[in-house]
Amino acid sequence: MVVTLAADGALVQDADDCRRLHVETALDPAGLRSALQRTGTGHAEDDGTVWLDLAVLRSRAQLAATAPDWADRWTAMVAVAERSGWLSEDGRSVRAHVERG
Repeated sequence: MVVTLAADGALVQDADDCRRLHVETALDPAGLRSALQRTGTGHAEDDGTVWLDLAVLRSRAQLAATAPDWADRWTAMVAVAERSGWLSEDGRSVRAHVERG
């Protein structure tokens, strides 16, 4: 699953692939922070990763998903994130790395 962030919005692509969540953007760190806040998709960390709001991510990903077992894939992704320490303590956000391009 790829979250593409631009100054004017966020788009979820490859929603059926719940095994490789990341953010793609051409924005600089300040622009990324601003886009995350403006779109309500999450917030950025100083180490270059972002925390994505799971409820927002799920609602956007569901719109793009086509796999009949997508809900199971989503549940598995969240479980892996929790076991790996990539789920926030309150369970509301998942950590993702950022690829710039």
